[in-house]
Amino acid sequence: MPPPVDLAIIGGGVIGCAIAWRLAQSGASIALIERGRFGNGASGATAGIIAPLWHIPPDNPPLFQMGIRSLQMFPQWAAELADAGINPEFQQSGVLRIALTQPDADDLAQSFQWQSQLNLGVQWLKPDDLRQREPQANPEAIAAVYSPQEGCIRGQRLTNALAHAAAQNGATLYENLPATGLRRAKNRITAIETPNGPIPTGQVILAAGPWSGPAGPWNTPGIDSPAGPWNAPLNLPVRGVKGQRILLRLPGFLPQSATHNFTGYIAPRLDGNILVASTREEGQFNQTTTAGAIAHLIAVATRTYPNLAQASFIAARAGIRPATPDNQPIIGPHPIIENLTIATGHDAIGIMLSPATAELTTQYILDRNPTPLKPFTPARFPQPIAHQEF
Repeated sequence: MPPPVDLAIIGGGVIGCAIAWRLAQSGASIALIERGRFGNGASGATAGIIAPLWHIPPDNPPLFQMGIRSLQMFPQWAAELADAGINPEFQQSGVLRIALTQPDADDLAQSFQWQSQLNLGVQWLKPDDLRQREPQANPEAIAAVYSPQEGCIRGQRLTNALAHAAAQNGATLYENLPATGLRRAKNRITAIETPNGPIPTGQVILAAGPWSGPAGPWNTPGIDSPAGPWNAPLNLPVRGVKGQRILLRLPGFLPQSATHNFTGYIAPRLDGNILVASTREEGQFNQTTTAGAIAHLIAVATRTYPNLAQASFIAARAGIRPATPDNQPIIGPHPIIENLTIATGHDAIGIMLSPATAELTTQYILDRNPTPLKPFTPARFPQPIAHQEF
């Protein structure tokens, strides 16, 4: 039977692994429980783009501040993880956004107005400037914006690096072990149910991505067992959104930076492959790669860099992102279950926000002050969880 721990984390994606690393560093005994392989879902299938200036609206200050904080943390994070044993392949080589139509150029100019005031070195590029930087870029490009402090990371390696670093600091890793329920006594969870037996725990963090919602066993009615009731219903409004990406290879060509053309990303990898991402497929909860998505992503690639029509196709991968009704992550204490903390719902920006999410969650576990997490509280959803009786 698994030994008891101070804290059990359900979910071995980037969020769960990042929190496990930071909490293990604090000296707590941690169990990190993953239903498949670490990073097997959206964290491994991600584009790995670290670009809060393009993906987080500045009119949402709490979320935007998380994005900027994560951007500031990534260089040190990557260095620490590499020192622990696995290089996550963080490239702070900037992000380039290219406009190929006049409406896109107008949108680019509007964004540049506020981005240029952030002291992050964001640059406006005319067509000649763009050709000098990326000679193979589509000659029909009207303009581009280059953000030098942003970049990209390899999602699978980042998740593996975080899990490895957590283990180096004493965390116990459980791979290919599904959490099948939450054993509880009144409003406290006492153990995580698994096929190998319960894991007794004092605290629980649910970071199961799209499986934090109805797809997981957290919404079924309580079931009585000889050891006590379990499967406390949580009713978290998290849905799955499928995303697919592909890898191409063209010897002798790599873009200098991750490049976005308003329809998708083309990003260089340190192994010489070129990642192209990604689709957004609502209502799909499978990790099957499809011919239609691959064709779409090849069109995305060749629209930005026409020479990629000559590239070799290497691989495709799909993952399921966790989305919420208000497009904002759910981070913070459950309003009824005293020892349960939620960390999910990051949708397509989980990798991007992983450093700040781990920092905020770890700090809450250590000091129990929920104030910094108020904008992301699970209690913000009207239905539900706040009125469950246990």
